[in-house]
Amino acid sequence: MILLIFEHLLSFQLGFTLGNVVGMYLAQNYEVIKTIYSHINSVPNISKKIEAFKKDVEAKKKPPE
Repeated sequence: MILLIFEHLLSFQLGFTLGNVVGMYLAQNYEVIKTIYSHINSVPNISKKIEAFKKDVEAKKKPPE
């Protein structure tokens, strides 16, 4: 019984400690993480480029009227 209580307290303490460590890391590196995230989101959408390319090809196929 005492061992069971100790296991639960130990797992709670480990989870709490790791949560605090992760939280502190994110708080200290917020600007770095935000910069990386903005660079990832600024990669152009390839499907939009493909659609624009298809439109250009179709426009070149049609003879001018």
